[in-house]
Amino acid sequence: MTWDDALFDRFVEAMIRMAGHQLPGYGYPHVILPYPPKTELTCIEAVRNLPARLKEAGLDCEAIALAPYVARALERYSKRELKETDEYQRLQADLSEPRNGLIGRTLDACVPELDAKSREGKILVLCRLGALYPFGHVSALLEGLYRRGVTTTVAVVYPGTADGTALSFLSRLDPTGAYRGHIVT
Repeated sequence: MTWDDALFDRFVEAMIRMAGHQLPGYGYPHVILPYPPKTELTCIEAVRNLPARLKEAGLDCEAIALAPYVARALERYSKRELKETDEYQRLQADLSEPRNGLIGRTLDACVPELDAKSREGKILVLCRLGALYPFGHVSALLEGLYRRGVTTTVAVVYPGTADGTALSFLSRLDPTGAYRGHIVT
């Protein structure tokens, strides 16, 4: 599977429609573009060009790499020794529970900044999601963003495959269908 320019164009159109409240998104203002993970560099280049494309439609956007927030969420474990059994159990819980463990800490790290950007009326384009693998689900992250008040249009370039509303992260995990929002196919 290779990069699909027509699919990316549909993604841009869906973002414009979602920002204009013309796309229902099944209750969440999320637009998700699954793309083949091997085309990551092409995707990064396309995302870099989004501000100019959306500006033509009168919209402002900002690409947000998720990896720094995941690193910040894990930082506490890199700065201290784990001496007690309960500390190891907490670490195991954070790294092995894909819906709540690391996702909650990542949300703690990113929500204040994303909420501030969202209040400026920007479309937030989440990218570089590979840092979540295998610790968390993108669906849980998106749901957490919405529940914590980030209600602007959130566009996600999702490294993986789609089968209807079921997405397979990095084309490695079993497909999950917990995505609300609009999946561009």
